[in-house]
Amino acid sequence: MKIAAVFCVYNEEEYLEYAVRAILPAVSRVFILLGKAPYNAYNPNAREESRKDGTEALADRIARLDPKITLIKGVWDSEVDHRNFGMELCLKEGMDYYWLVDGDEVYRQDHLENILRGIREQPKTGTFIVKCHIFWRGFAYRIPAQQMSWRPRRIFKITRRRNILGVKIPYRCTFTGQNETNSLGPVYEFPPEQAVFYHFSYARNARAMQDKFRTFSHAHEIKQEWVERVWKQWPANREMADIHPVDPPKFPKALHVPPDDFPEILKKHPYYALDIIE
Repeated sequence: MKIAAVFCVYNEEEYLEYAVRAILPAVSRVFILLGKAPYNAYNPNAREESRKDGTEALADRIARLDPKITLIKGVWDSEVDHRNFGMELCLKEGMDYYWLVDGDEVYRQDHLENILRGIREQPKTGTFIVKCHIFWRGFAYRIPAQQMSWRPRRIFKITRRRNILGVKIPYRCTFTGQNETNSLGPVYEFPPEQAVFYHFSYARNARAMQDKFRTFSHAHEIKQEWVERVWKQWPANREMADIHPVDPPKFPKALHVPPDDFPEILKKHPYYALDIIE
């Protein structure tokens, strides 16, 4: 069972090393696909407006940690293009599963063990859903997985042939959307008590958040009014409801939860003791 963790990243210096180190023992390969420029499919001005951080130097260093890690640099126009490049790489390298991991997603070791067990026990499953805790403005506030309507598809079986009337026909696995492939077989969702990932998309410093709002796949949907009314005002009103930037009810409320359940590696993060990341 060959599993590749595929990281499609741009400006991820705050969490990338923690994410890679956490998942490395659980997989056969780690592919870091580093964007040398942001996507332009969601904001045509992103490449003029964005400022590169220290991710490239960090990725160069991470790639020397273990021979299982491969670093490839390039420019992709969209998230789907980026992830399909990773799928082609998995096909070329003979991988059985593509594990989609963003540069700000960190797993606990016991949850990784539960996921691997689930994959082994369900060889016919084509897609595995792993829900997440989304952290908000720091490590002490989150939208818990149990409250999230989002069901992230994260692990995909790489199908090369399908059987039709007893005849094996070549089949090409590919991404059909940002978080979805045409992998054959049923979909299984891990219960949150068995496995989640810790997602820090909204727990970054001010500069990183500004760049995110200009460059990520929802950049064209975020309005400055939301930034002013919700993002900037939340620290003074932490009971604020419906705070998602695009579909407000998706984030009903950021709850205060002590980070005692964190992956051990994150307890060494410089943000761990902060109330709010500025």
